[in-house]
Amino acid sequence: MLFPKLTAIVSIAVLSLLGSCTSRYQDLLRDRDAQIRELNGRVASLRSEKEDMERQMTDKTPPSPATESSPLVDGTTRKDLQTEFGGEATVEYRNNRLSIGVEDTVTFSSGSHQLKDTSHRVLGKIASVLKRDFSNCKYYIEGHTDSDPIVKSKDKYDDNRDLSAKRANSVARYLIEQGVPENRVIIVGYGQFDPKDTKSKQSNRRVEIVPVKA
Repeated sequence: MLFPKLTAIVSIAVLSLLGSCTSRYQDLLRDRDAQIRELNGRVASLRSEKEDMERQMTDKTPPSPATESSPLVDGTTRKDLQTEFGGEATVEYRNNRLSIGVEDTVTFSSGSHQLKDTSHRVLGKIASVLKRDFSNCKYYIEGHTDSDPIVKSKDKYDDNRDLSAKRANSVARYLIEQGVPENRVIIVGYGQFDPKDTKSKQSNRRVEIVPVKA
């Protein structure tokens, strides 16, 4: 009788041990699966961070600077436009944007935002060029002054920024009269805060027309 009892006890012990091992094995499997899921999540997160960093680096990479021979449209270059305007306007790249600049000696009397008759010829040419070569653009009309405070006409203008904005608006009005689409025209008054040449006040008193692809 003793032997069957021992056999039964051993069997129970073995089954209990096997059950314990099975339970432990299942726990290990669950731990492994949880670790795998966590690692997969970290990998996905790191991949996303990598893509974000690559996208940010791409966004911060400056565009290739335009050059004298960079085609603007239909093979036209900055030099071509400068030749077309002659000495009436200055065609250049500023801040990697094409700018057509006209000094205020051509467009305005001192302390005024009323266009001179002498400005009509060059502004008419500019309007024709904008319609011909930059019809798919927006047109930023940017007024600039020197840093001298307004004295003689301080009753008309709050400050240099106000004067520059009104001058830009006068140029914009004329271009619109020549057929430049009004809904594409944007007026900006910089005042003295975007000088072209810190040593030349005259070159800072100007209006720039900047076509930017819409």
